[in-house]
Order: sequence, then structure tokens, then C-alpha cells
Amino acid sequence: MQETMSPAAAELPEIRTRTDVPFTIINLVTTVAPLVLVFYYHSRSSIVAFFVCYVVFGLGLTVGYHRLFSHAAFRVPKWLEHTIAICGYLAIQRGPLFWVAMHRLHHKYVDIPGKDPHTPKEGLWHVHFGWTHERRSDVWDPMIYRLLVPDLLDDKLYRFMDYEATDYVAYVLLNLAAFLAGGALGLPGAFDTHNAICFLVWVGMLNRVALLHAFGFINSVCHLVGSRPFRTKEGDQSTNNLLVSLLIFGEGWHNNHHAFPGSARQGLRWYQIDPSWYVILLLEKLGLARSVRRVSPRVQERKLRKPRPAPEPLAEVEARQ
Repeated sequence: MQETMSPAAAELPEIRTRTDVPFTIINLVTTVAPLVLVFYYHSRSSIVAFFVCYVVFGLGLTVGYHRLFSHAAFRVPKWLEHTIAICGYLAIQRGPLFWVAMHRLHHKYVDIPGKDPHTPKEGLWHVHFGWTHERRSDVWDPMIYRLLVPDLLDDKLYRFMDYEATDYVAYVLLNLAAFLAGGALGLPGAFDTHNAICFLVWVGMLNRVALLHAFGFINSVCHLVGSRPFRTKEGDQSTNNLLVSLLIFGEGWHNNHHAFPGSARQGLRWYQIDPSWYVILLLEKLGLARSVRRVSPRVQERKLRKPRPAPEPLAEVEARQ
């Protein structure tokens, strides 16, 4: 697998935009509903299950969708690749073909309004909601965005995951599974309806919202607030943000990532917590990950932003003249 785009992707067709009203309504309802329902339906087991699923599905996105598929930062056997992809898919953020194409567009046109799918220069609403509601053709038309992922197109599983109908079915089945698991794990010897609803709210609904907007913070907060130790291309406003890194498994070291997008490690300093890298490192130690791409300290040094030397005091300059 290589991080690549087809030659045809260099000149994408004219971009069109349409507002998807049914999706907008569904998305807003399923976003607001769990934020209200969690105050009425909660149990210890549902909250624990929420955090377990947040970690598993989230790492499927960060380790799989992002570092493995989007940037080919390492390789794994096909069975493990598919397992990671399924974990990421259960976060309900579309399949790898769409997600990777969107992310490659982001890197290609970073922070250019109208070209970067989710730059905060078009507003925070656009980052967290607008770009999914207003269907730009280069992001949402499969005939266009598939040009950006020729390295993934031959995989039947990823093509199956690339249909929105499949996404809706997956979301319904996930919620049904959460409901049944909650009911079974509740009262001993009986189906616990209250706990079933708790699981539906926390695992089925809230988990999707939490992961979606945690990634949204990478695209919003990590292009607005934080440090910028490395030089990136002109107009790129990516930053490093510790809080976002803690929230979404090391992805908040965004300036590091934009400086070295092919690196499997984004927390480049020992103190920069990067759980996704720890998972990749563990897979490498177990012999399951190979061709793990790293950035040498020398290469990092060349990209550091170095302060300009302070101008000499005028008096000293005049004294030499």
C-alpha cells in the first residue's frame, strides 16, 4: 500500500455543491438526542462500554484510517488490516475510501477555503457539521473522490463500505447490538430494558457523536490554537495541541503531522503522548507491523522554525562605521 493519488486526481472536475436535507435532519437529531438522553439513561456498565468502544473504534480511525490507509505509514497483514478497518468503520464516519480521499484532499489543499473540505477558515460550523451537510462533489461524489484512492480501490471490503446505504445499516445494527447487549448485561436472569436503553444511548448513539467531533477538533482547534514548531507549506495553519492529543489518541500533534505526514509517529518528542504510535510500536514488536516509517532527528531539525536573529543595536552599528 502506498500513499498515492491517481494522475487524474491532479485536475479534479468542476466542484458542485448541494445541501443534503434528509441527512442534515438525521445528523442533527442523532447528535442532540444522546446529549440530552445521557442525563436520564446511564449505568455503570454503559459508561464503561462507552469508553471501551471509544478506544477500540477511535484507534481503528487513528491507527487504521489515518496512519495506515491515508499515509501508508506502516504495513500489516491483510487480515489485520481488515480488522482495523472494521473497528474504524464502527465509528460511523464512512468507509476507508471516502475517509482517506477526504483526508488527502485536506493535505493537498490545507486551509484553502473551497478546496480543503473542512478548514476552520470557513467557520467552526463548517468544520463540525457544514461540510457533511453541504455535499461538495469532490468530497461526496464517488466518481470523483475515488480518483484520490487508487491504492484502496481493489479491495472488495472497502468498496462495500463505500455505500451510504451500508453506513445506515451499520449504524442501525450497531444500535441494535448495543440495545441487546445492555439488556443482557443488566438484571440477572432477565432482560433489563433500562440498561438496554442506556447502552443504546451511550454505546450506539453518543459514541458516534464523541468520535466524530473529537476528530472535528483536530480540524478546527488544531488549525487555530497551539504551537507550530515545524515549517509547513504556505497557508498551512496546523498546530500542536495537547488537549486534543489526549482526547483522540495522539492526533493532536497536528503540526508535527503536517510537517511529516508519512510518519507513523506523530508525538515526536518523548513527552508528546501518542497512544496510536504506542499501538503501532506494539504491533511492530509482535512482528505484525512492518515498514514502519519514522522521521530521523536530523530531518526534524531541518524543518524546525528557527527564530530570526535579533537586529544589532543601532549604536553598535554606528560605532563600526
